Amino acid sequence: MGERVAGTAQVGCPLPSEGMSAKAVALFGRITRGDRPGAGDAEALAELRAWRMVGETGPGGQVTPLPPTEAAWNVGRDALAHLQQQIVQLAQLPGVLEQLNVQFAQSRQRAGAGSEFLADRAEVNERIGVILAGAQEELLGAHPHQPRTREQMRVGIPRDATAIERGVRYRTLYQDIVRDDAVSCEWASVMSERGAQYRTLADPFERVVIVDRKVAVISDYVIPDAPEHAAWIITDRAMVGFAVHAFEQEWRRAKPWHGERRSARAGSGILTDVQRAILRCFSEGATQEGVARGLGMSTRSLQRQLDQVRALWALPNASVAQLTFHWALSPERDVPAGQVV
Repeated sequence: MGERVAGTAQVGCPLPSEGMSAKAVALFGRITRGDRPGAGDAEALAELRAWRMVGETGPGGQVTPLPPTEAAWNVGRDALAHLQQQIVQLAQLPGVLEQLNVQFAQSRQRAGAGSEFLADRAEVNERIGVILAGAQEELLGAHPHQPRTREQMRVGIPRDATAIERGVRYRTLYQDIVRDDAVSCEWASVMSERGAQYRTLADPFERVVIVDRKVAVISDYVIPDAPEHAAWIITDRAMVGFAVHAFEQEWRRAKPWHGERRSARAGSGILTDVQRAILRCFSEGATQEGVARGLGMSTRSLQRQLDQVRALWALPNASVAQLTFHWALSPERDVPAGQVV
């Protein structure tokens, strides 16, 4: 960014720090009648000069009065120019602060603060790869976003299998939607046979990777407008401990999964865990885009789920608000995930 916030040449002048006092007004009247300011008029004379109502002292100490309207317009014009410059500087400030915040965050690890901010996608992937490769005892992962791709499976299975072979305990939490994805099911099926443990949760949860309970990788919640792939590497013992505790809470709520495809429950008369999660999010005021993003699904998939709910409840033309109201009165509202009414 080429703009400068500080050090810019001043444009115009700010208004005088105070308004014009009665003494200054009285002194101006005396000057217009030819009187000269006396020893007790110094403060009032300074006010008149600040407002440009008098000219420089002439021969013999004479002070010249100036036209008040013209003087006031000159002061106002300069004050307005000064204000416009300050507005421009304030408008530039957020962009500059964003850059400074990124640089400050990147320096925290060097300062020994126990956290390091990474914004570059390649650097994030490289650092996470190094951290995972260094695991000696345990790998915990919570991945709430889209299901695995074939490329991720090709790279990840050998890496994770190697970790398990050297005795690393491996637990991963996924969004419930992965049970409908063929690649993710294949991934979990292969890795489950090698000792990995998987669970799925329909409700939203936060992304985290924890290695040996010493290092945690989390999403960014600090830097304004940081890219979606930005991450923090956390080594602070207390914060890593908190991340482990949060993971364990979600793990206990989740359902075990060994890679099996979801069995259809058509005609069962009850909602799926995903449908319950969707309705819970709507009841908390989330938008359709927010629900889809939070549950790791596309808006089209969300609409299909809502259509299934409409069919189940025999409300083919119900709006989202009507479905949410129906959910609020449903006996399924208080049913834990994985249980039936």
